[in-house]
Amino acid sequence: MRSKAAYPIVLLLIVSLLIGGLTLVNAQGPGCPDSANICVSSYSPSRLQRDQVGILDIRGVNLNVSGSIPTVVRLLGVGDLETTVVSATQITAAIPSNLALGPYVIQITNGDVTAVPGSIEIFAPVPTSEPPTFAPPPTPTTQPTDIPGVPNLLVRTYSANPSTIRPGERVTFTVELYNQGTRVAQGVSLSVDPGQKFLPADGQATLILPDIGVNGSFTVNFTVIAANDVPAGPQNVNLTINFRDFSGTAGSSKQTVVVNVDALARASQVVLARYLVNPNPVIPGDPVTISVLLQNTGNERAGQVLLQIADGILLAGPQGNTFAVGDIEPGASASVDLPLIVNSTAKAGPQSQSLNITFLQGSESKTANQTMTLEVANVVAPAPLLLLESYSIGEDKSFLRPGETFTLTMNLKNIGQEDANDLRVTFGAVDVTPDNGTPSSPSNTSTTFAPLGTGSTIFAGDLPRVEGLVTLTQEFIVNGTVDSGVYTLPIGLRYRTSDGTAGADNLGASIVVIIEPQVNISTGGPVPETLNLGEPLILSLELANRGRKAVNFTTITAEVTNGEVLEGQGAFIGPIQTNDNQNVDLNISTLDLGTMTVRLIFNYTDDLNQPDSIVKEYEIEVVEPPPPIDFGTPPPGFDPFLPGEPVEEDPDALLGRFLLGLLGLGS
Repeated sequence: MRSKAAYPIVLLLIVSLLIGGLTLVNAQGPGCPDSANICVSSYSPSRLQRDQVGILDIRGVNLNVSGSIPTVVRLLGVGDLETTVVSATQITAAIPSNLALGPYVIQITNGDVTAVPGSIEIFAPVPTSEPPTFAPPPTPTTQPTDIPGVPNLLVRTYSANPSTIRPGERVTFTVELYNQGTRVAQGVSLSVDPGQKFLPADGQATLILPDIGVNGSFTVNFTVIAANDVPAGPQNVNLTINFRDFSGTAGSSKQTVVVNVDALARASQVVLARYLVNPNPVIPGDPVTISVLLQNTGNERAGQVLLQIADGILLAGPQGNTFAVGDIEPGASASVDLPLIVNSTAKAGPQSQSLNITFLQGSESKTANQTMTLEVANVVAPAPLLLLESYSIGEDKSFLRPGETFTLTMNLKNIGQEDANDLRVTFGAVDVTPDNGTPSSPSNTSTTFAPLGTGSTIFAGDLPRVEGLVTLTQEFIVNGTVDSGVYTLPIGLRYRTSDGTAGADNLGASIVVIIEPQVNISTGGPVPETLNLGEPLILSLELANRGRKAVNFTTITAEVTNGEVLEGQGAFIGPIQTNDNQNVDLNISTLDLGTMTVRLIFNYTDDLNQPDSIVKEYEIEVVEPPPPIDFGTPPPGFDPFLPGEPVEEDPDALLGRFLLGLLGLGS
């Protein structure tokens, strides 16, 4: 029959499961319905006698579903037990000896997964049966007095975790209290003595413990924090254990546990943890505010901290270059705003700036040097900015030939923030960084293009800023000995700004020069001016290269009106070297009366690897063919096929033909 005391516990379990929405697994068989849940196959013991410390052994699978979250065994109504995960199929839990009588539901929790394999019952020990004794007849004796005795608690064993700590760290002691007195210790409490280098942690000022019987023991855990100034070496942690006996007589016991302390040297260390610059990037000559965060990463207070800006790109502002920060405790930080001015000579780009931090470590002065990097803006003074906006070498011209003359038309524009006065345009490069402040004369004139009619310099006058525009023209001739290519015509500009400073720029115009092939195309004979309808036109063409460079011919294309190309269309020609020739034949038929136009296109690749062609064109008049020749009417009775009179042959001639026939020399 189920004990009545079990119903409240079962009801408590059901309510907790409904409220918490936990995942339950209560498997007693070998199988497991879900591989992601805890599956318990067995546990022992299921009953434990009171005042006995037991180990609950649980077997199954998936007992540690999530490796990052420890598995915990809990008794409902008691709390979490000290759990040890042996493996994914075995866990153990320590059952305290001071539980009240009755059943306790076992709960296994691992993250969001909870299993309830059953319960364990705490029962009272069975009284020892002794044979009945018969009291002797009363004798007149005096009433005996109580045997004197008191509880006596002491620390029998203990351990520290970790065994070695540093100042400011925590240590957890596991202490076994043993009652070696002659009476039960009731109302037991444990506390850490005040006034020492160790303080209680986690709100554990005083621990209330259960009663401890004679020769009984109880194990308790408590945590303390070491002070920052605790000395190195083994250090005592003093404890006080208070208790009373059944009569209410109070007692106490002073006990000590020991932990090893690895103390660190005390030192202050102030570092530049962070800084913000406003504005960023900084502008030379303008004010700037730098917000600095200093942090004491040491374990000793840094007193009277001063921050000083060293010589660099930053100058003292309205509050000078030294700033008082005050004291900074270990691990603490302090911020300060530094109003400063950027040196007007600061170079553009990332620049380094040093800081000197002075502080007191105890009574000793210390200095720390720190560095920060500032981005300096590139400030450009107003100056003319001249561009060659557009230029041309003539209408519908894209390239020039050696020896050809042309007119260069160019548009110069000033898009800068300063006027360009007394602008002079030189067709040659000038030195843009003169030592004496005066631009030099042209030092690199063009050998490909020579100016005609004037010198190499044109005076353009003043060119206003922002939208100033001037159009200039100059006639040139191309050097007759140049090869094909793209050449730059240098354009040097010299001017003065409004303050009289000399300036110079170099521009360039790119001009294409191509040497056309010098090929003589001839026919084997004169091309007829007229052609009879149906009569073919046969063209035997000879291509002779008379130039100074090879011509890379590709194919020939014939475009014929009132005719059709029978042979030679698309014929490959190939490269023709200097003073060499190549023959091409075309066969063209006529289609109808009238004019037949033959347009021959000789395709080649020029020196700039661009396709080009040489065109040759002929016009031929197609006419009716002449009528056949009339030989007149033959006389009556004339038959051209009638044999005539026989001719008498010479016998000697007949013999000669016979002999030649025998020799195979005649017939």
